[in-house]
Amino acid sequence: MPSCSLDNFIALCTTPYWCVETFDPLQTRLSEDLAGAMLSYLVSALGSPMTLVIGALALAVYWAWSKTRLSHEGFNIPPFPAPAKPFFGHVLLMKGDISDNFAWMRKKAGDIFSLNLAGQHLIVVNGFENMRDILVKHADITSDRPVDLSSQVLGEENHGLMTSRGPNWKEQRSTTMAILREFGMGKNLMAKKTESEVQIYIEKIASYKGKAIDLPLLNNAAVCNVVCSIIVGDRFDYDDEYFQRMMKNLNAFVVKTPALWVLYAATVFKRLPGDLFGIKDWEACVDDLNENFSKFQINKIKQDFSPDNEPQNFVSAYLQEMHRKKESQTPTYLDEPNLVSVIKSLFLAGTETISTTINWCVLFCLHYPDIQEKVYDEIATHVGTARTPNTSDMPNLRYLSAVVRETQRLGGVAPILSRLVTDNFEVHGYLVPKGSQLMLNLNSALQDESIWENPDKFYPERFLDTNGLLIKPNEFVPFGLGRRICPGEALARMELDLFLASLFQRFRFVPEDPTAELPSLKGLLSLTFSPKPYKVRFQERNA
Repeated sequence: MPSCSLDNFIALCTTPYWCVETFDPLQTRLSEDLAGAMLSYLVSALGSPMTLVIGALALAVYWAWSKTRLSHEGFNIPPFPAPAKPFFGHVLLMKGDISDNFAWMRKKAGDIFSLNLAGQHLIVVNGFENMRDILVKHADITSDRPVDLSSQVLGEENHGLMTSRGPNWKEQRSTTMAILREFGMGKNLMAKKTESEVQIYIEKIASYKGKAIDLPLLNNAAVCNVVCSIIVGDRFDYDDEYFQRMMKNLNAFVVKTPALWVLYAATVFKRLPGDLFGIKDWEACVDDLNENFSKFQINKIKQDFSPDNEPQNFVSAYLQEMHRKKESQTPTYLDEPNLVSVIKSLFLAGTETISTTINWCVLFCLHYPDIQEKVYDEIATHVGTARTPNTSDMPNLRYLSAVVRETQRLGGVAPILSRLVTDNFEVHGYLVPKGSQLMLNLNSALQDESIWENPDKFYPERFLDTNGLLIKPNEFVPFGLGRRICPGEALARMELDLFLASLFQRFRFVPEDPTAELPSLKGLLSLTFSPKPYKVRFQERNA
C-alpha cells in the first residue's frame, strides 16, 4: 500500500474528479490511487480512535457523494436546467407538478435536457421530431423499459408488458397481440361485448335520474368489465364485493403510486419504520390484486383447462400457447409469473386510460356545451334515437371521432414514456450514454403551439378537413410511438367510440350546480393525467 503524506492526501482530494477517475460513458470508478492514498493516510497518519472514526465517516460521505454524481459529466451530454445539489442531484426539482416543472426546465435548458436523480442520469425529451428520432431511428437501443424501483418493490423486474425488456418483452407482446386479435378484431367478438356493456352502463347512469354522480367510479367499473370479458371470459355486477375490491386495488395502483422522486428511493424508504410515503400501502394493494384476482382467476381457469379445447378467454389462450411451446420444446419466456403481470398490465392500460379519457371528454363538454349539441345532432342524423350506435355507424360519425381525438390530444392521459438506453448514441450533437433513462414528454407534441393553433383550446374541428373528413396529423401520438406503442390501440378506439356515442345520444351533460363555477380543467398527474374530482348530472334528452 503506498504511503501518503497529509499534503499529498489533500492534493489528491482536491484534484478535479475528471482527472482522477477512469472515465467511461458506460461506467466510472473511483481512482485506485486516490482510494489507496485515502486509506493509507487514514491508517498510517491518523492516530486516535476518534480520528479514525471521523476519517472513516468522511470516507463514507465521499463514497456516497461519488455514487450520486453522474459518471459522464464532462462529456457533451444534454445540459442541466439548474446546478445539481450534493447527494440529491435534481431530485427535489421533481416534486410538485411534473408538467409545470418540465415546462420551465425546457425554457432554461432546451428541448432535450439532463437531470441527475441521486446518481441516475435522466434525459427528458420534448418535441415530436426529437422523440421520433430517438424512438424510431434508434429503436434497437431505446425500446427497453428501465428497471424502475416500482418493479423492484413489487418483485416484477422484467415481467409482463410494462417492465419486461429484450426477448422476453418481444415474446410477451407478440403473444398478447395475437390473442387480442383472436378475441377482438379478428372475430368482432369484442365489439359485441363492448356494446353489451355499454347498454348496462347507460342504464346505470339513467337510474340516477339526473342526480349528480362521481363519473370515474362508474367508468372504471364499466370499462374494466370489458377487459374482464377478454381476460377471464366473464363480467361482474357493479355491486359485486369481489369486483369492487378489485376495482379499489386498480384505482389504488394509479392514485397511490408514489411520486417519481419517492420511487427513485422506494427500496430505501420501504425499510423505514411506518409508511411516511405510502409505499407499503401501495404495495399491499398491488399484492392483493395479484394474489386475489390475477392468480386466483388463473388457477380457477386451470381447473377446467385442456390444451385441446378452443380457448374461451385470454388466460386459457396464453396457457395453451405455453403448453404448445413446452410440448414442442421451443425456448420460451411464457410462464405464469409473466402471465400475472400481463393481466395487470392489460387491466391498467385497458381500464384507467379509457375511463379517464371519457371523464375528460365529459368535462370538456361542460365547458363547451355547444360541442355536445353538435355531436348529438350528428348522431340523430346518421343513427337516430331508436337504437344505440354500433361500430358500423362510426364511419358516419366523424365529428364524434374528432371530439374523441381532441379529448386525447388536450387531455393527454398518458403524458410520459420512459425508456432505457442500452448503448451510446448521439442526438443533435449530444451524447446519450448507455445506462441513462429517457423520459419522453408526449404532451410536448400533443400541445405544441407550433403545430396546433391555440393548443389550450378544445377545438375538435382541427381534426377535420374542409370537406369534413377526418385527418390525423403525425404529431397526434396519444398511444405513444416507436416499437412499444400501445398494443390495445384499436380496441381502445372502439371502446371510446361506443361508450361516448351512447352517452351523447342519450344524455345532456350538465354541471352539478349550474350557478357555481365550472370544474377546473387543471389536471392531476399520478400514473396517468386525470381531471380533478368533479360531479356531473346526466339529463335524459327524451325527458
